[in-house]
Amino acid sequence: MLSTRPRHWLLLALSGLLLFASDTRAAGNQRQLKPQEQKVIDYLVKDWGQDFSVTSVDIAMNAVKVQPSEETRFRIGSYIKVHPELHEVIRRWGWITLVLTPDEKLIARALINAERENKPAPGIAELAKAVTVDEAQVKRGLSMLERYEVLRKETSAGQTSYRVMPHYIKWEPRLDFVFHKVSLDDGRQFNTN
Repeated sequence: MLSTRPRHWLLLALSGLLLFASDTRAAGNQRQLKPQEQKVIDYLVKDWGQDFSVTSVDIAMNAVKVQPSEETRFRIGSYIKVHPELHEVIRRWGWITLVLTPDEKLIARALINAERENKPAPGIAELAKAVTVDEAQVKRGLSMLERYEVLRKETSAGQTSYRVMPHYIKWEPRLDFVFHKVSLDDGRQFNTN
């Protein structure tokens, strides 16, 4: 009959193997892109660094004629997040700079600045006015910022508000959300910070 000590080791080893297998499967799903998504990544890697380019995913999707969708952009952004080795631009500017749209960056900046300055967070209408978009676009932007873990949604007494994740409050002032869109005569567009 086996003593309990070898059984515990066997159980521990099997548990570890099971955890490793599930982590590997999850990471594998994270790395697999659809051909159109890979086309966007290929464009970005080629474009980054040219003319000081820090081109964002939304511009790349447009350049390679991939149908814009938040889900596709999220998948590409998630891929970039776990693959900083793709390009120095990711490591220098941070993946979040590359995956947010200009409106999302402006929404994030408004919320981050308010929180840094200990002011009340602006509401949907205030954000819409500040960013010059409609309230539906602000709500979509807030949703994406929550998905990218820049913001955390809080509900209290039936009121919804968003809090900036601590990591983004402490970043160097606004470098990550500063951007300029450049359009060349040949039609090429890119961002630069």
